[in-house]
Amino acid sequence: MHSSTSAPSPGPAGLSIAELSAARLDGELYPLAEQYCPVDLPPFPSARAAVLLALRPEHAFAERLSAAWLHGAVEDPPALGQFALPTGVGARPRRSSRLALRQVAISPGELQLLGGCPVTSAARTLVDLLLDDALGDAEALSAASALGARAGLSPAAARSALRRRPPLPNRALAERRLDLLGA
Repeated sequence: MHSSTSAPSPGPAGLSIAELSAARLDGELYPLAEQYCPVDLPPFPSARAAVLLALRPEHAFAERLSAAWLHGAVEDPPALGQFALPTGVGARPRRSSRLALRQVAISPGELQLLGGCPVTSAARTLVDLLLDDALGDAEALSAASALGARAGLSPAAARSALRRRPPLPNRALAERRLDLLGA
């Protein structure tokens, strides 16, 4: 159907919803976020980035679980794409049926490009996951542990990164989660 260099798309080759559903049921496509990919296209960062770029508001970067997914630390994308704008950017944070957008303080060194998509660095993402009170402990610890293993970040390095951040909400939660990780 498609070569392995194809990017994910909402409807490959202009297929209708019925044709997409049939192709998915036949095992020719798999869903990736709100798009479809040919089965011969593994979810490499470039494919994941293409999905996030399609959702990404102008000036925003992927963060938290979306960033962890892009870094390859979690298998499935979050139900809502998680993006942030640097504080001082004139757009307003918003929620929609497809994404959550907020403003955060971030330094340029905490951002990188993966597959052309701006995303928080692995170290920043790991700390953000530990700080996220919307995540249960099991989900936060699983994602943080997998990200740490993939990026070569120890719990002690995560604790150090957390302590370098200015005072912020949920620090005690993140410290408790780091204790559970063994830092």
